[in-house]
Amino acid sequence: MIASLTMALTIALTSDETKTSATTQTNTKTVAKLNPYAENAFRRIVEGNARFSQGLKTNPNQDIDKRLEVAKGQVPHTIVLTCADSRLSPEILFDQGLGDLFVIRVAGNVADQFTIASIEYAAEHLHSPLLVVLGHERCGAVAAAVGAYESHLKSDSHTEKPAENHGDEHANITALVKKILPSVLEAARTSGPILDKAININVENTIADVFTHSPLLRRLSEESKFSVVGGTYDLDDGRVTFTTPRDAKTLVRIH
Repeated sequence: MIASLTMALTIALTSDETKTSATTQTNTKTVAKLNPYAENAFRRIVEGNARFSQGLKTNPNQDIDKRLEVAKGQVPHTIVLTCADSRLSPEILFDQGLGDLFVIRVAGNVADQFTIASIEYAAEHLHSPLLVVLGHERCGAVAAAVGAYESHLKSDSHTEKPAENHGDEHANITALVKKILPSVLEAARTSGPILDKAININVENTIADVFTHSPLLRRLSEESKFSVVGGTYDLDDGRVTFTTPRDAKTLVRIH
């Protein structure tokens, strides 16, 4: 299966040789580390994204027969936690159809208790073996957190953490920015522009949150029944670049 996926990726992603080569190697390494149940799911989304980015979508599982089939029950092969941004839709950019993906969307693709509960439901009751945490370039939620951090640097305060806005009208947005700020602070400790690095770090931190706060998902991962990969979507060329999965034990934060 890994060999066939490597060939499919090599053929499908050819418009930009340098970027294609790096993407192919990353995605092939990802497959090599997935649990056996998740390999086929990952192959389907990688091949679907290749079709989408090349303008070769097949729009599978979207006819009347499929609609009637999934009306009786769902068995999604992949869970996708992604941003609420209108410029990306998992079913479209992965070229999937009805019943293929269990999609959870929230600004900044962050994980709270209810998001994790949704993931647990799909993993345990629908037996979805793969979770993709998908960020994207130019993410407005992460950009807002970066803006808050940079504004704080220009203020008179010398504390590392930007001041919070306690106004009732923006309390919820402030909470979201606060959730993303650790990723921004981590990105700020390195050289170069912050936003792109913060977007990638935010994906990894969300994965860590999922495992930290879900004993159920940790158990399924340890039993090789559940895998998580991160990815970042390029708004311009339509490609998703995936990260290599890590063991659940290495991602759990001790509080």
